[in-house]
Amino acid sequence: MVGDGTHINAMPTKAFFVDMLVKDIPLERAVLDLVDNCVDGAKRLRPEEVPNFTGLEVKLQLSGDRFEIEDNCGGFDVETAKNYAFRFGRPAAAKSTDYSIGQFGVGMKRALFKFGRYFEVHSTTKHQKWSMTVDVDEWEGSTDWFFNFDEIIDDQEFPEEECGTRIIVRRLRPEVASRFSAEYFRRQLSEMIRSHQRQFLAFGMVIDFEGMHLTNTDLRIRTGGSFSPAIEEYGFDGDSDSPIFVRIVAGISESVPAEAGWYVVCNGRVILSADRSEETGWGSVAEQKEGIPKYHNQYARFRGIVFFNCRSSSKLPWNTTKTGLDSSSVVWQATYPKMLDHTRTVIKFLNSLDDDIEEYGRSSSPLLAAMSRETLSQDVEKFQGARSFSWNRSPRALGPKMVKIQYSREESKIRTLMTALGVSSAKAVGENTFDMIYTEQANGEGEE
Repeated sequence: MVGDGTHINAMPTKAFFVDMLVKDIPLERAVLDLVDNCVDGAKRLRPEEVPNFTGLEVKLQLSGDRFEIEDNCGGFDVETAKNYAFRFGRPAAAKSTDYSIGQFGVGMKRALFKFGRYFEVHSTTKHQKWSMTVDVDEWEGSTDWFFNFDEIIDDQEFPEEECGTRIIVRRLRPEVASRFSAEYFRRQLSEMIRSHQRQFLAFGMVIDFEGMHLTNTDLRIRTGGSFSPAIEEYGFDGDSDSPIFVRIVAGISESVPAEAGWYVVCNGRVILSADRSEETGWGSVAEQKEGIPKYHNQYARFRGIVFFNCRSSSKLPWNTTKTGLDSSSVVWQATYPKMLDHTRTVIKFLNSLDDDIEEYGRSSSPLLAAMSRETLSQDVEKFQGARSFSWNRSPRALGPKMVKIQYSREESKIRTLMTALGVSSAKAVGENTFDMIYTEQANGEGEE
């Protein structure tokens, strides 16, 4: 026992514990953790393999003096609140949600302490209703680590539309109040929610962000005719009671640099978006194989998505804040080489497309024309069945082979010809003078 002369007191102070708990998580990620909890509630409420979240809603409001999030996703009961939800970490006996995204048991507490010095939690299930308030200053000044319920209503039937959770945080930390007040931060946060929760929005969940219903971001790949994306599906750790199911989709989409790259999705939660770093293979050199070049905009059509799904979310390759990968994960180590292979295949096509445009010109490129004519964009979730990436390697050319001519001349001379020819660019000067000389030669006017 502490104080008996044989033990050293190593208990952290509450203030130190709270400060360390919130130190390294970005503010927007803390908000996303609370949204994740709402999604997990929806998964408990509707655990179907292909869920329909229509009618379920999450509402967020934030300002310089208040944060509030409310959902109608079923709530959580007194037993969960008492023994699991507010523990710092996830006890071994904690009830788990299949295919959850809030797996480490720190997200809600970390977010509440990150935001401010006072918070309320109210939750209603079908048969219980409870609430609690915490004044962090008072709690830090006390000797125990417990929180207290303000109200518990038990053994009463509550209508389904009332079943959910509401969290309010006041007395915001100064740095939090400043960012919650900033319009740019709110825009950035809404886009992050759209991106990271895109799959759940696609399943019908409504996320109301300050009165605006967010829409899911597009993640589409082109398919059709002689063009097909790569699809690879396999299981990992299949002998366990919670195997991991992996699906890789790689192909081409619109030429949008900001959307190009790899997307990594764990149990429906996007943890990497449009990643073009070495973490997903860009700029890497693989043993005995051609390496992957660093990304540049020639590859702006590349889209790769890898889905990891597992009943036990702790086995998925994400870090504790769901801000990135746990690259030491065994399943990630097994998946990474497959991603490199698919990246090489798509890049080979994009290089061919670039060569084709260079040879024939953008308006006459047979490969670009075939891709535009034959393919349609399709949501990545709709692709089924294994297949290889493919395309028509020798489409019929729409015109003669084109060769680019480049040369430089004095600016004053170019401007003189621009005026004389009635054109507005140096390129037009070159094209017009070439056509004039060629026409003279073709008509025999250049002969003596």
